[in-house]
Amino acid sequence: MSHSERKGRIILFISIAVTAIAWTACTKKQAQELVPDPDGSEDIVTVANVSYNNFAKALFETKCNSCHAAGRSASSKWTFNGYTSVKDHSTRINNVVLVTKSMPIGSSLTAKEIELLDAWIKRNTPEN
Repeated sequence: MSHSERKGRIILFISIAVTAIAWTACTKKQAQELVPDPDGSEDIVTVANVSYNNFAKALFETKCNSCHAAGRSASSKWTFNGYTSVKDHSTRINNVVLVTKSMPIGSSLTAKEIELLDAWIKRNTPEN
């Protein structure tokens, strides 16, 4: 094999590897089920008291942030950067997560996460 053939194969291998890494970065399972208050030290999160601070923040950080943070692959569609960014886009988030279930890509929400997210949005996305 000539030097130029080897160089071409190395470039091809690197291109495939970079593409594979970029493709899977937002499709791997982002996090396990969020378990509100696993040690029992705080009040249990329910549909009646769900808020951004006691549930939604952690959900967005674990399930959305890896693709939707500033500078990440999906930030051009929506950038997660805290409560205001979520509140301002809650209708869109409701549609893609709860209605069409097209998000999160490569992952899914548990029944409890869906229930709490739905309740949080229906409660008009309270912060506390």
